[in-house]
Amino acid sequence: MMAHLTRLAGTGARSARGSLGTDLSVAGLALAAAATLGNLVEEFTAFEWSLWAIQAILALSLVLIWGYGGIFSFGQAAIYGIGGYTYGFWAINFADNTGESLTAVAAAVVVGAAFAGLLGYFMFYGNVTNVYVAIITLATSLVLFAFVNSTSGSEYRIGDAPFGGYNGMTRIPRLTWRLPGGASHELTRVQFFVVCVAAGLVIAVGIRVLSRRSFGRIAVAMQHNELRTELTGYNVRAHKLALFTIGGGIAAFAGALFAAWGRFISPPVFSLTPAALVVIWILVGSRFSVAGAFIGVLIVEGLSSWAGGSDGNNEPIVLGAILIFIVLFLPGGVVANAAKAWAVASSKAANRWSAPPASPDSAQASQVQPATPPVLDWMAEANGKRSNSPIATRMVTKRFGGLTAVDNVTLEFPSTGVSCLIGPNGAGKSTLFGLLSGQYSVTDGLVLLDEQNLTKWPAFQRARQGIGVKLQVASIYKELSVRENLWLACFAMPHNRATADVRTEQLLEWLELGGHAQSPAGTLSHGQQQWLEIGMVVATNPCVVLLDEPTAGMTREETRRTGELVSQLGEWASVIVVEHDMEFVRQLGAPVTVLHRGRLFTQGSFDDLSRDERILDIYLGRE
Repeated sequence: MMAHLTRLAGTGARSARGSLGTDLSVAGLALAAAATLGNLVEEFTAFEWSLWAIQAILALSLVLIWGYGGIFSFGQAAIYGIGGYTYGFWAINFADNTGESLTAVAAAVVVGAAFAGLLGYFMFYGNVTNVYVAIITLATSLVLFAFVNSTSGSEYRIGDAPFGGYNGMTRIPRLTWRLPGGASHELTRVQFFVVCVAAGLVIAVGIRVLSRRSFGRIAVAMQHNELRTELTGYNVRAHKLALFTIGGGIAAFAGALFAAWGRFISPPVFSLTPAALVVIWILVGSRFSVAGAFIGVLIVEGLSSWAGGSDGNNEPIVLGAILIFIVLFLPGGVVANAAKAWAVASSKAANRWSAPPASPDSAQASQVQPATPPVLDWMAEANGKRSNSPIATRMVTKRFGGLTAVDNVTLEFPSTGVSCLIGPNGAGKSTLFGLLSGQYSVTDGLVLLDEQNLTKWPAFQRARQGIGVKLQVASIYKELSVRENLWLACFAMPHNRATADVRTEQLLEWLELGGHAQSPAGTLSHGQQQWLEIGMVVATNPCVVLLDEPTAGMTREETRRTGELVSQLGEWASVIVVEHDMEFVRQLGAPVTVLHRGRLFTQGSFDDLSRDERILDIYLGRE
């Protein structure tokens, strides 16, 4: 079961361990087991287990945003507390009149998600890095702790519900339900336990389903390489905000259940200990797995309950010992290591008793055998719908503090064909690429495409407009499969799964990577990684392709093959190449632009410039 629930490790829906039907079957068996045990044990034991189920739901919220989206947050416990207080305010004011408290749970989810969305908006659209996201969410928790702790006065209330200050909010109604026109029913402790387990399993299945959909696959890609995801055309900030908001809703839901469980909530829920405890749960269980949330809570809370002592004084020691053991001996968590061991054992058994299966990649590749590369066909179709205006810069300047990296450069490149951009180190070539792609903001001047001003457009919008970028160091998703790398790039533009599937197979053939389709991209050779990134750029139907040193570190044969790919692209797009390999520049036979000290120095053919003594002076430092 743990192996089945292990999170998709980046290979897309093709490598998911089970379908929705299997997920539901596993969840159904788990729920049946929980219901059986809940009716067999003492009522107080079921009551304690309800808290563990609630904590597992809280842990699931962090699995979603950190395990899948790579957003490390200390704020889940704070949103959990917001959900608990919201449930208390709503239920105290309205439950007696309505005869139910389910609307209080809904209100808690809405308020928690809204709070997470607001906080996430300021963090992600403020371009806050991951380290500062952790700091901001922790600071938010402590601010809330200080505020709620100081609300002991009678004036701090919402309707009939007082905040309670450091004493906490009391007399919170339990979870009750009522059909229209019927009587009100309060859940027993055993029923509440089953409801909590069922809710946790439904959320876990929902996260599993999400991981196999495009939204979840993009989230995994974003975690592994945020820059490449944005350059491919995905709105990374909006995606992060959506994940953080959903995670906030889940955490607030758990908080509402907690308030209904104990009929009490107090300021320590916003303190440092709960914030850290959520992280510990999924580090122990595995942040990459929905099963890790349940297993982590069971191990940590079970051992804490067993060895923590009646007064709980030993709990910090127990938590510290568990965490040290996991970090030293089971990095990645219990579930991830168990799944890895199961996979190794299964592989050995399969190799012992059966012959190696036929490669699915070769079978799929044999289905796509066109006479000409189909990649160029759909590139030509896409670019045929665009106008023939070139990409251009108008008096572009970029300053980093007191350093001027690009100084008043005006350039215009043809709408098709290959152009080369050369110059010594520090000439401003890569910075100019960053200005064209949107990685850097322009200090002065304009960036134009089809006479449209792109100067203030972010990178993902420029990618959608047709600007593709291959960076100097291959920027790919190394932990994901080669096929998943290409699929994510193919899906970015049409957002059509079927089209992305077909184009992925075509790109695998064009790049001659079909035999490596299921291998992690990081296992490819240096040259193959460069080709893979070029393929990911081509997948977005660019009308402008920016290639920053595409042959760096390649063998002679790899360089020749790269030259063929670049020349093919030049038939349908404007390809601009930054390169230090002059033999490769000669092979391309393209017009050359020379930058020096951030300025446009000269332009011409390779043969003309190779005879220019000024160019030799620049490269040899003889000026």
